Amino acid sequence: MKPLIAISAIGQDRPGIVAALTKVLFEKGCNLEDSSMTRLRGDFAILLLVSLPEGLGLSQLEEALEATAQHWNLTTSVRVLSPIEISSAEDKGIPYSLMVYGLDHPGIVHRVTQTASDQGLNITDLRTHVTQGPSGPLYSLAVDLDAPGAAAAEAFEKDLEKLKKELKVEIAFQVQDVEEL
Repeated sequence: MKPLIAISAIGQDRPGIVAALTKVLFEKGCNLEDSSMTRLRGDFAILLLVSLPEGLGLSQLEEALEATAQHWNLTTSVRVLSPIEISSAEDKGIPYSLMVYGLDHPGIVHRVTQTASDQGLNITDLRTHVTQGPSGPLYSLAVDLDAPGAAAAEAFEKDLEKLKKELKVEIAFQVQDVEEL
């Protein structure tokens, strides 16, 4: 199992951040394994998992990233993933998608994510958005989850029916159709 390095950075959104960070990685011979990037209003956040080339240490990578982080005013974190973190990513389970829509009010994300946690589902991606509707602000929650098995997914789906009534929202929960590239 090869070591993986997690790099996170957050700062004010502007064009060029991804190019600047990946340039450092490319110049150091790193391989970008997985990534997630998003913009939230005026901020940009990035999470990268990279493998290092033979002979490049963690401190050398941190030093190489420092000037770029300062130039772009980014708050960064660099750390080595443990073997447990790497192997747990390989034990994904069954992928599901969940969509929740309704009038905006506090507690939607907490109640849904707590219910998923209670049934042993792991959240792999979560996005929320508020838009203006005719009756007030509308809230949408999109979640990708991994279920440890069909029984956990079925129990979660039953719990979602209760939440739907309590939260006064619409909910769609389905297994993802995953295709290999």
